[in-house]
Amino acid sequence: MVDSSHLETLSIAVIIPCLNEAQTIGKVVSDVKTVLPNAQIYVYDNGSTDATVEVADAAGATVRLEPQKGKGRALRTAFREIEAQLFITIDGDDTYAVDQLPKMIETLHEKRLDMIVGNRLKQKVSHSRLGHYWGNQLFSKIISHLFTVEVKDPFSGLRVMTARFVKSFPSVSKGFEVETELTVHAYDLDAGFKEMEVDYRLRPENSHSKLNTVIDGAKILFKVLGLYQLKKPLPFYGVIALILIMLSSALFAIPFFEYLSTGQVAHFPTLIVSMAGFLLAFLSLSIGVVSENNNSNTREIKRFLFRSSTHV
Repeated sequence: MVDSSHLETLSIAVIIPCLNEAQTIGKVVSDVKTVLPNAQIYVYDNGSTDATVEVADAAGATVRLEPQKGKGRALRTAFREIEAQLFITIDGDDTYAVDQLPKMIETLHEKRLDMIVGNRLKQKVSHSRLGHYWGNQLFSKIISHLFTVEVKDPFSGLRVMTARFVKSFPSVSKGFEVETELTVHAYDLDAGFKEMEVDYRLRPENSHSKLNTVIDGAKILFKVLGLYQLKKPLPFYGVIALILIMLSSALFAIPFFEYLSTGQVAHFPTLIVSMAGFLLAFLSLSIGVVSENNNSNTREIKRFLFRSSTHV
């Protein structure tokens, strides 16, 4: 049973980034107001050319404009501008059922978590969204493996977060990669987070996703690799060093065995390239060791400051 009296004492900001969602945004705002009547609802319009702004305003949301394109930019601006105890992000396409929001908030409060993510992936998937579904599955395994966190739906747009988590979030993403950054941010701070199953439905007819499976998938992959290099430099540069050592060893074998059999080295350029490869491998490993040491110290300071700040 959700303790509604606790919800009434919290300052809750619901952030809805939007681009051409006039067909659905009114219902999303209305549904959120029904389950969280005391929440302040913000619609961050990202340059819509339809009536999204007018519909959101008529539904009772506070509408703000973010002229720079990209979901990441809209959320970054919202996190910077808004002050609240709890932050909720939800997409404006009416694909998330909001009835679970009070339970998500109460779970976050009771278990002293800093982020709860709505897991959509128990739902049946239509043929039109199979690419998105399998892409999500693939990235969930990659992220879980690289950052040693268990995450089933890393790209969910429905999240409940504490103020200390949001205000410490150093987002640099422009687009849909922002959800990946939020997940990795939780790992970096050792912040408590979990996923809760939520009902998910298909977009209404004539409502189209802004996510391009191939293009945005490539952007997300590069973002994941960039975050891995930043957060876990030793294994990142260690893998590069290992590859360089293997390639250099293969090249070095040519002049080496040539010298053993003839006493001469005819492939001298190959020898030089192999030596250069070994040197680069050493430099790569050195960068990884130094960066890992710096990261470890910085991470401990960040985690100490984070734990010292006030929870909800």
